[in-house]
Amino acid sequence: MRKAQLGGYIWLLPLLFFLFFIELWPFLKMLYQSVHHLSYTQPALNGEFVGLDNYRKAMNSESMTTSVGLTLKYMLIALPLEVLLGIFFSVLLSYHLRLKKFVLPILLIPMILAPIVVGLSAKLNLNPDFGIIGIFLKDIGISPGGLLTSASTAFLTIIIVDIWQWTPFLIMIFLASILAMPKEPFEAAMIDGANRFQVFRYLTLPFLTPIIIIGTLLRLTDAYKLFDQVYIMTGGGPGSSTELLTIFAYKLNFKFWNLGYGSAAVTILFLISFIISFLFVKIIYKEVKA
Repeated sequence: MRKAQLGGYIWLLPLLFFLFFIELWPFLKMLYQSVHHLSYTQPALNGEFVGLDNYRKAMNSESMTTSVGLTLKYMLIALPLEVLLGIFFSVLLSYHLRLKKFVLPILLIPMILAPIVVGLSAKLNLNPDFGIIGIFLKDIGISPGGLLTSASTAFLTIIIVDIWQWTPFLIMIFLASILAMPKEPFEAAMIDGANRFQVFRYLTLPFLTPIIIIGTLLRLTDAYKLFDQVYIMTGGGPGSSTELLTIFAYKLNFKFWNLGYGSAAVTILFLISFIISFLFVKIIYKEVKA
């Protein structure tokens, strides 16, 4: 028995090795850097222990506060719209299954594109000089300088692009859940004279609620770490109008080369991610037990 257990632990060694060198070691190094001065613009002070000064600087930074606010604003606008659109179109498709074979392949297109490709495509198409959408908007008098060059429209534009890319993901999982529901309660409700809205409210929505929760949490974790497509589209600009928390941390480390301060900002980012992940696992576990 002990030999069998020992053999099982031996098989875990590659996983532990991976977790230590790929996950734990970089995190420990980041923690070390976050309590030291490390900046390529002030190399004379590198290695000096500063304690929690970098964290205080990050927490009191107006730029970081703005980035956190923009990230929350982005998630609070994009996620509810994606969920609502996902529910609406999945229910609509469930009543028109003949359209499924034509619609589903189209829905897959945004999902299989890399975020960098999505960001670059959006940037090119929205260009007012040669982009198809940009030229059209310019001709009808909407944003002649381009949607991505104005602080008032750039943030809304990145939200629209995100909705375009990820609403199909929610449509797919919601539709799969609807099609897997037992048909007997729905048939009984229709026989008893329930209309489609009543069927949706009292049958479809309760059955779909656990999947809505899981889908929302999946999109929440993904939206929180959004970086590449926004960075390609706007670079965090104009000004700091689209500078999400991930872009703020990237600029600190790889544009201004303030690695000590940047490591503190990334550590805070990591802790928020850990809290979201913990809640995600807890809620999913609760749904599975239910």
